Order: sequence, then C-alpha cells, then structure tokens
Amino acid sequence: MSDDWSPSDPERPTVAYDLSGWSFDHQAELAARLAEAEVAHAWEGTELVVPEEFEAAADSVIASVEQQYGIDDSGHSAVGGESPVGRSLVDEPVQQPLVEGRLVTEYDLSEWEVPEREAATRVLLRQQRPFAWEGTVLVVHADDEDVVDSVLDMIEAAIPDGVFPDADDTPDEGRLPFETLTTFFLMADRLRRDPLDADGLEQLLDALDVVEPGRPPYGVDVRLWERTCELADELAGALADDDEPDHDEVVHLAAELHELLRPFI
Repeated sequence: MSDDWSPSDPERPTVAYDLSGWSFDHQAELAARLAEAEVAHAWEGTELVVPEEFEAAADSVIASVEQQYGIDDSGHSAVGGESPVGRSLVDEPVQQPLVEGRLVTEYDLSEWEVPEREAATRVLLRQQRPFAWEGTVLVVHADDEDVVDSVLDMIEAAIPDGVFPDADDTPDEGRLPFETLTTFFLMADRLRRDPLDADGLEQLLDALDVVEPGRPPYGVDVRLWERTCELADELAGALADDDEPDHDEVVHLAAELHELLRPFI
C-alpha cells in the first residue's frame, strides 16, 4: 500500500484491476512505476486497487508497462472493488467522439510506431476521453490536454532513450532482449531493500546463468552492459561470501546497480 490511503476507506471511491494474467515480474515493474509516479495503490492478491482520482494516472502507467513488454490488453481488466462505490470497466469501451465546436488540441505522433499509438488509443478508450485520429495526428478536447499529456509521457517513458526502433530492426538470433536489463533492475531493487530476499537472489542467479558480458542485450550500450554484469558478479560474490552473506555489501552493490539502471528502465 502507498501513502496513508486505505482501500477499505468508504469515503474514497476505488477502481480495481485484475492482473492475474500478468507475470510476477510485470506486476513488480508496475508497482515500482506506480510508486515512482506517486500513484496511491494497494494489492489484494493479484488485484491492483487505486483511488478513483488516480485512475487516469494508473491507466497511463499500466499502458506503459503493456507497451514495453508486449502484454496483450486482455491480460488485465478493471473491475469494481468491494467498496460500494467501486465501478466496473470490464465491458469493451466505446470510443467517444469529439464534440463539434469545442476547442481541440492536436498531437503530431508521426514519429511514433503503430504499437505506441495503439497504446495511447487503449488508454483513452479506458478513460472514455473523446479523441480522433487524423492520420498520425491525435486530436483531443483542449480541456483534456493535461490527462493526454500524462498518457503520452508515460507511454514515451517506456521507450529506451525515447527512440522508437525501426520496424525492420529486429534482435539478432540468440541475442537477449532489452528487457533483460529490467530483470537486473528489479532484482537490484529487491536486494537493496532486503539482502535476504529469496526471489531477488533467484533472479540474480538465473540472470547470471544466461548473460554474456561481451554480448549486450539488443539495444543496450556495451559499456553499460559490462558494468551491469560486473556489479551483478560482485553482488553474487557478496551473497555467497563464506557461510553468511555480507549484508552491508549486498545493500551497497544492489543500490549502485539500481541507480546505474534507473535512467534506462
């Protein structure tokens, strides 16, 4: 749970998202991004619960994770929580048309690839915000500009360095995907908080089994990758030091790795 908010507070309407179709790593990544975006939230099993006033921000963060990891939109659905004021969004949303005569704002997204524009469409549909596409130009009501800015910023933040890969630019055979970097980031986040975290240790060992320091994942700078592998090796050594892990060293190395990767995740 984040902040002092409680999902059982009858005074604050809630929206819940069923994320049972998401993997643990994807849920963990979402939780990290929600915390960074200061979106109040709580988990009830695999169900994410947010206050209704944070729904737009939560939709944006969810869309950014879906876009980056190729999660099908059917992998989650919003459902009404136990609160009597919770509401359901399970039904397929219907696009809301622009109202003639109202001021509009246009966003030229010609440099975006199709998956990113589709992500924007999904969020605006879920939010029931009126919009229209004129080719690659997104048109919205001017008074929705703040919400749309947030949506587009979140989606763009999911793309490394803000650069979209060319459609034909595919990873080499056998080369690890860019998302491998995210595995190290999430593992480091776990271990800097708790050097005895079993899942964090398992993620570290699994990752070290498949990585090659001289062969960075697709789209990752070789120097960044080499430093990532170096810190991961040192972290594994600190965890396996004698009969008892060096807790202080584990926390120090995990924090350094976490900060190294933060700008790229």
